[in-house]
Amino acid sequence: MAIDEHALAGALQGGHGVITTAQLRRIGVGEQGVRTLVANGRLARVHRGVFVGTAAPGTFQQRAAIACAITGGVVMYPSAGVVWDMRQTPRHSDIHVWVEHGRRVDAPPGVVVHRTTALPSADVVRRPDGIAVTSPPRTVFDAAAVVHAETLESIVEQGLQRGWFIIPTLWATGRRLRRRGRAGSGLFAAVLNSRPMWLKPVDSDHELRLERALRKRGFPPLTRQHPLEIEPGTVIHPDLGLPDDGFYIEVDHFSWHGGRYVTTYDHRRDRKMRRRGFQVERVTDTDLDLHLADAVEDLWELWQQCRRDVDAAVGQ
Repeated sequence: MAIDEHALAGALQGGHGVITTAQLRRIGVGEQGVRTLVANGRLARVHRGVFVGTAAPGTFQQRAAIACAITGGVVMYPSAGVVWDMRQTPRHSDIHVWVEHGRRVDAPPGVVVHRTTALPSADVVRRPDGIAVTSPPRTVFDAAAVVHAETLESIVEQGLQRGWFIIPTLWATGRRLRRRGRAGSGLFAAVLNSRPMWLKPVDSDHELRLERALRKRGFPPLTRQHPLEIEPGTVIHPDLGLPDDGFYIEVDHFSWHGGRYVTTYDHRRDRKMRRRGFQVERVTDTDLDLHLADAVEDLWELWQQCRRDVDAAVGQ
């Protein structure tokens, strides 16, 4: 029987070049067809029942799909952090997977198998490209076992901002998985306990680092994305602010926040803020990376001057 080239190309493209014997059979490729495809160099056998198209590029996604196909496992942190593009996730060449405790798995080189008795379907996202990965809440819980508190806090903020989960979902995940002795349980609970449920998420890791440094310097709790009407019908949400003092801080990200149009827009809205009596100060992500302490000290002095101006205006 002739091989359906269109179906084969679609299956390979949809799975990062990875295809299994079962998938080949579904598109009408039997045992003899598989041998022919391997013999003429179209497919390469990577494991029993798992093949890769020789024309497909070797990507992280391909390695993750191969790991899932061979082990039947679920990609976990840190590999799951790469899948979800979570902040500060370490990049390793190995693919880490969860496998049910007690199931024998012949893990190939480059795949690290971890065993668990707690991996319900609610914790797994099965993608159409053949990659099974832990859900964002489960990935955050697993990350707590290997990252520092500040990194975990940043990942939580990113997940809230992107809409991956809400705080009650994280609490529910923790209650279901947390137990005495489980790595990361204490840190996961501590980070959630330290964060008020009503607090809005910050938009970037730089904003979180700046907010943390400002509080350490002596600033009172800052309001995130406080709504300000700068002209009729136009409401903006500065990154951080002290509304009682009319003092606001914006963090500019040159990696994605640059360009003539955006710069013009920022300057225009800053003028509108100043016309309404608000003070706005801008810092860049590069400045925070290289001169965080200096930037914080400048903002402290500017805030102190703002408070003196407010007190003087009230006393008049």
